[in-house]
Amino acid sequence: MSIALEDLLFAAPMVAIDAAGGIPPQVVMIAYTGGLMTVPGWGPVVIDLAGLNLGERQIGILADHDSTLKGIVGYGFPMVVNHKLMMHGSISTSTDTGQRIIELAKSGFPFQASVGVAPDKVLRLRESENVQVNGRLVKAPHGGLTLVRRSTLREVSIVAIGADSQTSVTISASHGEAEMQTVEETKTMTADEIRAEALAETHRVLAIRKACSGRFADIEAQAIQDGWDAKQTELAVLRASRPTITTHYGGHGVATPEALEAGILHFMGRDSLAEKHLGAEAAERGRALRATSIHDLCRAALTIEGASLPSGRDALIRAGFSTNTLPIALGNAANKILMNAYVDSPATWRAFASIKSANDFKDHTGVRPSLFTELDKVAKGGEVKYGSLTESTYPFSIDTFGRNLGIDRRDIVNDDLGLFDDAAQALGRSAMRSLSDLVYKTLLDNAGSYFSPSNGNFVSGGTTGLSVSSLQAAVAAMIARRDAENRDLDIRPRTLVVPPELAQLAKEILFSDFIQRANDTPTGNALKGVVGLEVEPRLSNPRFSGASTKAWYLFGSVLDSAMVVAFLQGRQTPVVEFFGFDSNPNVLAATWRVYFDYGSALADFRAAYKSKGEA
Repeated sequence: MSIALEDLLFAAPMVAIDAAGGIPPQVVMIAYTGGLMTVPGWGPVVIDLAGLNLGERQIGILADHDSTLKGIVGYGFPMVVNHKLMMHGSISTSTDTGQRIIELAKSGFPFQASVGVAPDKVLRLRESENVQVNGRLVKAPHGGLTLVRRSTLREVSIVAIGADSQTSVTISASHGEAEMQTVEETKTMTADEIRAEALAETHRVLAIRKACSGRFADIEAQAIQDGWDAKQTELAVLRASRPTITTHYGGHGVATPEALEAGILHFMGRDSLAEKHLGAEAAERGRALRATSIHDLCRAALTIEGASLPSGRDALIRAGFSTNTLPIALGNAANKILMNAYVDSPATWRAFASIKSANDFKDHTGVRPSLFTELDKVAKGGEVKYGSLTESTYPFSIDTFGRNLGIDRRDIVNDDLGLFDDAAQALGRSAMRSLSDLVYKTLLDNAGSYFSPSNGNFVSGGTTGLSVSSLQAAVAAMIARRDAENRDLDIRPRTLVVPPELAQLAKEILFSDFIQRANDTPTGNALKGVVGLEVEPRLSNPRFSGASTKAWYLFGSVLDSAMVVAFLQGRQTPVVEFFGFDSNPNVLAATWRVYFDYGSALADFRAAYKSKGEA
């Protein structure tokens, strides 16, 4: 059996928003009750929650599945509770869309939710077949159903009208609590029972978040996942709080671990990172420490732990670095600097490569999007025909890449954290560079004759150098792509990728208003803006096999999957571990370990085109 492995969106029966108090507005959703749902384009569907990969990260909350920046309205943490997919999180007040949702919630607008999952393994059940899933026995209705055995949660959206027209939600957020109603009925729970359970879960989650006050994210996540109540959470927070001593430091402000971390970032001129990750209050406390040297940071760390301040410069530094507070704060600051450098590093492959998630390090199989073309007409009462994957699949897998970095304590002290800052940035940029290296090594190696005349995506010889006429021919060739049965694939070129040596010529072709032509010929530029442009230095770097200063490439959209880049469990950022100054008793140095799980592969050759660029 084969089925298009595209994103699956389905309506959720419950959304609750609490917009009271000084904390960001909270949202709780029963995203999926575990039963049968009707999904447009798929028909009856059941998602096996036991095979749903939630990952170990926050999930974005979007508005109407808009994955652009303007569509992001918050984040949350998914969990499976009593065979139901739950979601709790926060709604941001810093975006227009988030504020509009909050205001509508206060006025009682009946929001719904829609959840996006990427199916990895599906089964088709015929009519009247039974399956035990999500703690219940489900019988396939007329026409059968699709059982999604394994999938990955991508995002959760707040929508005005969900795909399931039988659900309805009433939200009241004006008095600090969320009241919810739903008309959805299932075979195992009545509407009143669903409402009562959702209200109870809402109040439990909000009580836990209040007890944690945004400071103990690990306790908060464990409490919600393990079903703790408010009293259990408060006890855990009390125990975690005991080792930390909050005190006033030198009359300049309150010394706390968060303030010390913010003070380090402020000291290195990175106030924006402190406010983004620690909040405005912690950033202000960090500035109030007025730390102008490593010695001030050592004093603050000793003050936080309630230790006496030794006399003498060397003794103060030794005592400060022997605390738990200072190494942890330095490590956290380094992580934030590293991640900021990683995100800001160029990655031209994002313009054309599709992102995939891999649950493990085994070999995986992907399906080329162009496999699926037109659908066959189904006669009344007839059976839907099966397609065949045959040669329209490609393999991909992931590996682990990593690096250790040690900085001598004396270098940190002597350089007053300048070297520390530089090293963290370098690690972040190195992580992205290593990923880009692998992507373009995969492309240039041309494994399995991905670019070839037989595939219709490679040209060589005279007149293939980058020019108006050669680019016109490439665009036309990609638009005209058809399958073996002469059916149009509707692939549209999106990105031209060139080495630096061709950058100026590519800009002239794509961005000029007019092009010099022979007499009696239109001078307007018909190719202006026809595709985007990416300049990639690896294409001509002799370090890479197959590099060329003349070859150029044309790709379809990300959804066409000319290439794929896969990450372990969908994590697209490196993992950073800090070992302080005690990782090696024979070396007095701060040590970081950075590792990253990813892989790349050539996927659908129909969405790619290469010109050898010969004159």
